[in-house]
Amino acid sequence: MDLKGKVALITGGTGGIGRAAAVAFARRGAAVVVTGRREAEGNETVKLVEREGARGLFVRADTAVEADVARSVQETVRAFGGLHYAFNNAGVEGLAGVPTTDQTIENYRHVFDINVLGVLLSMKHEIPAIVKSGGGAIVNNASIGGTIGMPGFPVYIASKHAVIG
Repeated sequence: MDLKGKVALITGGTGGIGRAAAVAFARRGAAVVVTGRREAEGNETVKLVEREGARGLFVRADTAVEADVARSVQETVRAFGGLHYAFNNAGVEGLAGVPTTDQTIENYRHVFDINVLGVLLSMKHEIPAIVKSGGGAIVNNASIGGTIGMPGFPVYIASKHAVIG
């Protein structure tokens, strides 16, 4: 599928699945905006996007902070004239391998703020920009964790089930 003239925004694009998605969009011709909290890794992803012949931009943003999310969408539209696709991929595991009885409220809030609130805030700001750009699509990454249970990851698994919901 040719995506020339289209713009994609990838949250959590500083590595792993997000980085791979950014490169895949670039290979198909889309301009790609990558967000994340790690600037050096984000800029490396942009270099990979540009090696594919696409335009890229890194915006430092924490998906749990609404002002950061709003700014990342605004900078996307300002830099490339619109937004057509979003891949909401940012996520954290939190306390891994820790039983439910030893989980903390701080861990719960940290994981849910990024994994669930981050998706909601992203869609809140992406949807109007996508509609204004003539339409497109949003994919929210829930991982396999959204479909199964896993010992030692109760908060993470619950957050990914919430994303699917």
